Amino acid sequence: MQSQEIKSVNFPKRVLLLSVSTGEGHNSAARAIAEVLNQKNIDCEIIDSVSFKGKQSHSFITEGYNRIIRHAPMLFGLAYVLGAAYDNMRLPSPIKSYHSSYADKIYQYIKDGNFDCVVCTHLFSMHTATAIRKKYAPDLPCYGVITDYTAIPFYRGSQLDAYFVPDSRTRDMLIKKGIPSDKIIISGIPVSPKFSQDISKSRARELLNIGADKKVIVISAGGAGCGKLMELCKRLKAQIDGEYEVYVFTGKNTRLKAKIDKIAGENGVIRTLAFTSDIYLYIKAADVAMTKPGGLSSTEFATSGVPMILLKAIPGCETCNKRYFIKHNLATYCNSVKKAVKQTLNILADNSRSELIELADDKKVINAFAATDIVEYIIENNN
Repeated sequence: MQSQEIKSVNFPKRVLLLSVSTGEGHNSAARAIAEVLNQKNIDCEIIDSVSFKGKQSHSFITEGYNRIIRHAPMLFGLAYVLGAAYDNMRLPSPIKSYHSSYADKIYQYIKDGNFDCVVCTHLFSMHTATAIRKKYAPDLPCYGVITDYTAIPFYRGSQLDAYFVPDSRTRDMLIKKGIPSDKIIISGIPVSPKFSQDISKSRARELLNIGADKKVIVISAGGAGCGKLMELCKRLKAQIDGEYEVYVFTGKNTRLKAKIDKIAGENGVIRTLAFTSDIYLYIKAADVAMTKPGGLSSTEFATSGVPMILLKAIPGCETCNKRYFIKHNLATYCNSVKKAVKQTLNILADNSRSELIELADDKKVINAFAATDIVEYIIENNN
């Protein structure tokens, strides 16, 4: 395949968002940016970059990730530690080599689709985009978006026009990995503009037909599901009554939804919700939220201003996310289901968590408009 320069007029006309379905956060970040692009009448498309490696490889990576997260989270933590040690030795990156191997296929997709800009929300796709620039299209604008409050191993060797990061600590970590400081933009993690809409709790409940007198709890288990979620729902059911309503976001995990529905029974106190575009309304309607410390989901809750309890973290990225939210008084961390339920009921009886969130917001800890800022940066720096 011959190198061919990709040029644009009135940049950008079409944006290709490259994500990877290892957890739902990377896809959510891509959708948030796509939402802003569409608001600006810029055409875009989201694809899973690993799918270009082949169906077998895609299943191995995405399904393998989900199985490890559900059944052996400590193994993921060990892989994170070993990856960091390997990366620090500055040895050739197996991640870079593997995800550069199908760059030709994505480049062909870019040409066929007349895309003039690429935005990556996962490390894997950032290495693929780097290979595309090196081999085929050196002038193709490519950007990376980091969706956790840390920089995971193996960013070394990626070369994009800019990297959008959540905070100064992540910026410093990237600099140590060899990313030029002038290419690192502290933007925050992009979430849908819907989460920053000025919708009151009462209005959100009215739209969702939730009683104004109810004590509302929302629970997000993440894309792969939370291993202790069943126990959490059982304990909540045993300790709450009809004045409560609990909404559990199960996403696309149909097996998880069926199991929780069985626990909930027919009393209506605990209700599951499959993947819904109205998740922001449920969060705004809530008195308290419970979630794993995923970078994206936690940022969505913080942006909405709901008191947040972080459930037991998976070693690695989530540990760093947990530290960030606790440091800035945006969440309470509970490492057991028993403690999480107790803290939830305490918050419902005390408004102090809301006051802490308002204090954190005054310090501008979370940028609710990160998606807009990212899109505007890309437009301004290419026209």
